[in-house]
Amino acid sequence: MKEPCVTARSFVRDGVIVLSVAGLGPFLAGFLIKIPPGPVLALVSATFILEYAAVFVGQALGMGNIITLVIVTLVAAGIIFFQLSLFDHAGNSSPRVARFLERIRGKFLSSPLIKKYGVLALIPGMLVVGFYVCPAAAWLAGWERKTAFIVMIGTFCAASAFLLPVSQGIIQWIAGIGS
Repeated sequence: MKEPCVTARSFVRDGVIVLSVAGLGPFLAGFLIKIPPGPVLALVSATFILEYAAVFVGQALGMGNIITLVIVTLVAAGIIFFQLSLFDHAGNSSPRVARFLERIRGKFLSSPLIKKYGVLALIPGMLVVGFYVCPAAAWLAGWERKTAFIVMIGTFCAASAFLLPVSQGIIQWIAGIGS
């Protein structure tokens, strides 16, 4: 009976980490740069829905490039970490769940794309299906958690950074239409 207590304790610990990174982190960053909580909450919410395209919302709210990138990255890091933690705990929760996940893992690992590229398959995965699917794929493939996290968050940051100047141009174009 001792193992479920440890699992529950580590799950709570991971939840606190997620709330600190994805919940408090963006508001602390906004506070330090003197951005009101409302726009920060809007950007956090947009990140949950739009993923890396939330930089458009940050730009529309008049936030700077760096703070927009920091906030969306903190939220993404929290979501990715939470999902990896959730899968770890689900896989260890019961023998029945573990057997089910092992069967899925076996089918997943037979994919030619996964066999050929390994953890780097997360790069196009993050761009196409985003941070709600890739942590599950990384966990099912059994890739080392830290490496998969770094690949996913690096891809997320690169995509977000690429979209920052694009979003500025589109917002300026839209503002020019109205004048």
